[in-house]
Amino acid sequence: MKKGILLSLLAVSLLAGCSGGGTQNANSSSGGQGEGSAVELTFWRPQASEVEDNVYVKRIEEFNQANKGKIHVKMEVITRGNSFAYEDKINAAVASHTLPDVLAMDGPNIANYAASEIIIPLDEYFSKEDLDDFVPSILQQGSYQGKFYAPGLNESSVVLFYNKKIMAEHGITPPDKIENAWTWDDWYDVMKKTSKDGVFGTNMINDKGEWMTYAFEQLWISGGTDIVNKEGTTAEGFVNSPQGVEAANFLQKLANEKLFNIDPKPTEFEEGKAATKLGGPWNIPGFKNYPDLEWGITYFPKKAGGIQTAPSGSWAVGVSADTKHPKEAAEVIKWITNKDSSTQLARAISMPASRKSAFESLTEYNELPLRIIKEQVTGVSHARPVTPAYPVLTQKFAEALTDIMVGADVKKSLDNVASTYDEEYKRNFAE
Repeated sequence: MKKGILLSLLAVSLLAGCSGGGTQNANSSSGGQGEGSAVELTFWRPQASEVEDNVYVKRIEEFNQANKGKIHVKMEVITRGNSFAYEDKINAAVASHTLPDVLAMDGPNIANYAASEIIIPLDEYFSKEDLDDFVPSILQQGSYQGKFYAPGLNESSVVLFYNKKIMAEHGITPPDKIENAWTWDDWYDVMKKTSKDGVFGTNMINDKGEWMTYAFEQLWISGGTDIVNKEGTTAEGFVNSPQGVEAANFLQKLANEKLFNIDPKPTEFEEGKAATKLGGPWNIPGFKNYPDLEWGITYFPKKAGGIQTAPSGSWAVGVSADTKHPKEAAEVIKWITNKDSSTQLARAISMPASRKSAFESLTEYNELPLRIIKEQVTGVSHARPVTPAYPVLTQKFAEALTDIMVGADVKKSLDNVASTYDEEYKRNFAE
């Protein structure tokens, strides 16, 4: 029985560089008409940038050509704008049993879609060798209760950008080997040295919504815990654990000492007004618009003695429970996430690939600065919590961190996240 469809409460939208955010009208691409007795499939995905959309159009055309007379896919691109029209369309289709055969979804929504029986497991369609080719965080994000539902189309990461001129002025050499990655204390010392004369020590607020969970959950992981347990059934003792309180206290200390701007201008780092910046590969193309900026990349800071980790997450694709052709739909999934698709998409949108084998062709990731991103994506990244109650978790966690950064009591704020999440999980998802 389908239950707990929470997406109307908060449609989780990932970050810049990922699907979504288009403003044009919906359109479709089929790569030609169907062929005789070929199985006809539909594929929904949200509109993205023109360059990203073009990759999917090309790959679907190539799929239809390779499967001529057997399978024919019609891709429908859904306008999102700044709202959640795409998720609303899926929710409406769930109610009327008119879901497409294949659908794209934001990574944190996978567990909710799986628990709500909107998508089906894909384990029988992927070999172990094929699954092992995905970077570990893609398997983590795409799995729920021991079954694999949805591979990611690409990956993402958050690194610490730095201004080379400011670092040189202060005699600071950022690490370029992962074993020497800065600890929180190292990063704090860098911020203290560089935060002066109108320059902030760092720029780390992308937005006060999903970014807060995407970026800062890693502080909990680095401390050896998480914001919920591994099963996703409770936040009590995790988000408000001693390690969690320590992580939140660290963020509050940075805010109290005004080492970052809680309401930053989006181009603060690019304009030389922040010495470092927590950001992702999606920022890099824009750096060329600031010719005076000399930038480098180092690793996501970790807790002293803790785990080296980094954020990850991407849009993914799955097979709907309404399809009458699961085998053929799975073939589309495998094609749109195979090595060639992963490589082409990574090159087009400047985001890391979701497959290890794709990096063989992306040789620019073998050298600095992109080597840092590759090392994080393939070795230490962690996906956000896999839980069907994620929409409530991320909303409450983001609110709590924002309050903590402006002076709220750390323990009480985290206790409220734990109690609210646990009530939500028990009400809608507990067996």
